[in-house]
Amino acid sequence: MSSIIDSVWRVVTSGLGRRRPMVSSHRVMLSRLCGGLGSALILVALIGPLPGGHMPAAASDGAVTVFLRVEAPADRDTFSQTGEYMCVWAGEVTVPREVTITAQSGRQYRLFVEDGKYKSTRLDTGKLVDLGSADDALGATSVLAALDAASVLGGFSYQVTDMYYPGQGFFVTAINGVEAEGAVGWSYRVWNEEVAASPQVSVERFLLGYDSGGVALPHIQVLFYWGYSSRCLPLRVTPRQVSVQCGLPAALAVEAFVDASGGGAWRPVQGASVCVGNECRISDAAGMVELVFTASGTFQIDARAGFDGDKYYVPADGLSAVTVAAPCVVVSFTVQDLGTSGIDFGSVIPGASIVPDMGQTVDHGAVRLVVGEETNVDCVLELKSWGPLAGDGAEMPLSGITWGLYADGTGAAPMTTAYAEVGSSKAGEETSYDVWHWLSVPAGQPLGVYDGAFYYRVRVEGT
Repeated sequence: MSSIIDSVWRVVTSGLGRRRPMVSSHRVMLSRLCGGLGSALILVALIGPLPGGHMPAAASDGAVTVFLRVEAPADRDTFSQTGEYMCVWAGEVTVPREVTITAQSGRQYRLFVEDGKYKSTRLDTGKLVDLGSADDALGATSVLAALDAASVLGGFSYQVTDMYYPGQGFFVTAINGVEAEGAVGWSYRVWNEEVAASPQVSVERFLLGYDSGGVALPHIQVLFYWGYSSRCLPLRVTPRQVSVQCGLPAALAVEAFVDASGGGAWRPVQGASVCVGNECRISDAAGMVELVFTASGTFQIDARAGFDGDKYYVPADGLSAVTVAAPCVVVSFTVQDLGTSGIDFGSVIPGASIVPDMGQTVDHGAVRLVVGEETNVDCVLELKSWGPLAGDGAEMPLSGITWGLYADGTGAAPMTTAYAEVGSSKAGEETSYDVWHWLSVPAGQPLGVYDGAFYYRVRVEGT
């Protein structure tokens, strides 16, 4: 099967895989004698998503609809170590205006709205409980009513109890045969456009479509999930662009909702797996991922992160999508390592200046950047440094690391943390640039092994 994502940006170095941008790690040992150290090449990828189109809970027409999903443990025996979920069911639900519920005890309750009051009637005794004010036109559109409707649509079972805390409402004890156990059980969240809140009321007490439940309208989604309650954080993946040209990168952000007093907020998640079908990329420290699609169409985006040793992450809803427009942009970009193992300055004595990379010569640079003739757009080639060289509790300033396009250092400039232009290329033409690197070390620099990373990339001109 051909790849859907990331194969148009072809980056080839020392037989390593295909990614963009290219990152070359570098290392230098400061010593009084000898002993250079090499370093491996590293590839980095970023990603992002678009919001899916589904109807939020709305009351203007007298009907309330929500997207409801149920996430259960993939394996209860290993969940505490993996945090892996499986989706029991997900889909749009029209919430009924009243519902009859059978508790585990066998007692049945009718939940409905009458004369501006939300009421619960126990059918075997006729006992009536006033649950507060409500709208006759909207009805008793509770989270529990939504779950009941979803169970019919999805063909899964659920159980509630009325016996945990007398008078405090119903609590979900099992869904699809997966029961609560001890401190691990079923919780729910209600999403609007800003938050994925965890209401502190029982499932029949929160009314969807009402502006009085502590979660502002519109109510877009209801999530039921099994786990350790507050230690389980829901994910979302959001595209930075509404649409993208085929062959150009689409940036997506992966975030988790973290509860806090006052409402909570979405926070970036590192290490999340963002997938299109079976093809996945991993989010960086800023929660970002970059996908490059090789075909036009609309692609659904999913994200999951499992257990990171502290928190459990409930997978994203899979509603985010990227719309990819034809024709496809093709960029062939190769970074050739002309030395042995990345950028390597070897052993350098403090005070030494303009020390060359060990692999470069008067005939060729440390690396060669090549844009292939199959590239069908004009491009700009760029480079930057991740930051100062760091090691053994000290840093070496970036001002001492330079780069240039000539072996004699003509026009050499310091490396910076912002991308600097190396040169340009024209569509349909093969273009290459050799890049030389040099290092100058301050006289008082502490001894040690210093590491860092250089990034080489190509971008489409005008983007």
